[in-house]
Amino acid sequence: MGELKARWIGRAIVFLLIVRGILGWGKEGHFAICKIAEDYLTEDALTAIKALLPDSAEGDLAAVCSWADEVRHKYHYRWSSPLHYVDTPDFKCNYQYCSKQKSLTL
Repeated sequence: MGELKARWIGRAIVFLLIVRGILGWGKEGHFAICKIAEDYLTEDALTAIKALLPDSAEGDLAAVCSWADEVRHKYHYRWSSPLHYVDTPDFKCNYQYCSKQKSLTL
């Protein structure tokens, strides 16, 4: 019975490690998606976005794409949690932003 329990625990640990890797983009995943997204921006949009970037990004949008992951567990940035991702109904790519909150108080 001990061997069966050890196998079950081992399989559960492996499963959890695999799931964690599947569900998480990680810094590299965010970086890659940002680089791809930059190619779809118009020149005007890219210029406007680069003007908003902090100096530490050195004009590279991908340098800040993992920001939401980096600060989501910090108390001071709890307001940013809803900005981390968007679920679209039925996996449709037709998201339209609609704010229910008129202003954000920090």
